[in-house]
Amino acid sequence: MIRVLYVIATLDPAGAERQMAHLARRLDRHEFEPVVCALTRGGPLEEELGRAGVPVHVLHKQGRWDLGVVRRLRRIIRGTSPRIIHTWLPTANTLGRIAGLLEKTPVLIASERAKDAWKGPLRRAADRFLAARSQRILTNSQAVKSFLSEQIGLPADKIAVIPNGLEFDATASGSVEDPSPTGEVLEIGTVARLEPQKGLSYLVEAIARLPKDMEFRLWIAGGGPDEASLREQVTRLDLGETVQFLGIRHDVPALMTRLDLFVLPSLWEGLPNVVLEAMAARRAVVATNVDGTPEAAIHGQTALLVPPRDPAALADAMVRLARDPEMRRRFGEAGRKRVEEEFRMELMVERTQNEYRRALENSR
Repeated sequence: MIRVLYVIATLDPAGAERQMAHLARRLDRHEFEPVVCALTRGGPLEEELGRAGVPVHVLHKQGRWDLGVVRRLRRIIRGTSPRIIHTWLPTANTLGRIAGLLEKTPVLIASERAKDAWKGPLRRAADRFLAARSQRILTNSQAVKSFLSEQIGLPADKIAVIPNGLEFDATASGSVEDPSPTGEVLEIGTVARLEPQKGLSYLVEAIARLPKDMEFRLWIAGGGPDEASLREQVTRLDLGETVQFLGIRHDVPALMTRLDLFVLPSLWEGLPNVVLEAMAARRAVVATNVDGTPEAAIHGQTALLVPPRDPAALADAMVRLARDPEMRRRFGEAGRKRVEEEFRMELMVERTQNEYRRALENSR
């Protein structure tokens, strides 16, 4: 049995964390045995993993510079003796691989999920050092692979692209707590962490630009550090009840079915799960043409893609789809078909297991 230790910062229900949890739960248990370690805190996914019989360790990292977490992680590695350590996202990719190197774990694999242009020279040098000592770097889009090889300097032959996977048993409609739409109001929605990367201030400004004769409502689902400033912006633009903040939701697939139009105005992305969820729910999409997003949603077929930081373009795309129900229907059907063919969870899991097998063979 091949034990795989997954290392990630938290078990919050965000995109990369969900992908990791799905992967750990769905591994072929005749061949692989998953263990999960969260460096900072657990979260809603901890219970989900526990129900699936996946052991979870939480190390309670304190602050940015709690290097003692490496010592605690080394104890976990010694206690579980994994043959593979698979780390996710910047903090875990650094600290997890350092601990794995110190414990001489046979295979180190890192998942890079976005174009982290914020990294300075020291972090980029650390990435190159650790990549040289890792068997594989997994990412979810060609855009991120190009960034890693061309901008960070990681070896392209070590980088494998495995698109995100979606569980279709989680895309069915279900109950939603909010009042039912009347059918006369265009329901526009977004689901995102409320932080600068997601560009939500541009969406709010775009909403303010929509024609006065349109009846619409914007639902913003998610939480994060920008919530207060977004609420202030809504008040300042006199949008009143037009924009509703729903908070963090655990019924996103059901919520998607209640929308007429899904919008994601991100400034950068790896490959956004939430766009796949919208497409699976047969929703037309408006999104920014950044990084891996056009690898998920195809402009003119499943979505209208616009430049980032451009409220006018966002507004124009929303108006175009609002006034063309047939285009919304066509985009929705094409989006569902694309997700079924290209982004099934089974494909993501099998592709990842194949990378594990190749890495183990090469390590020998």
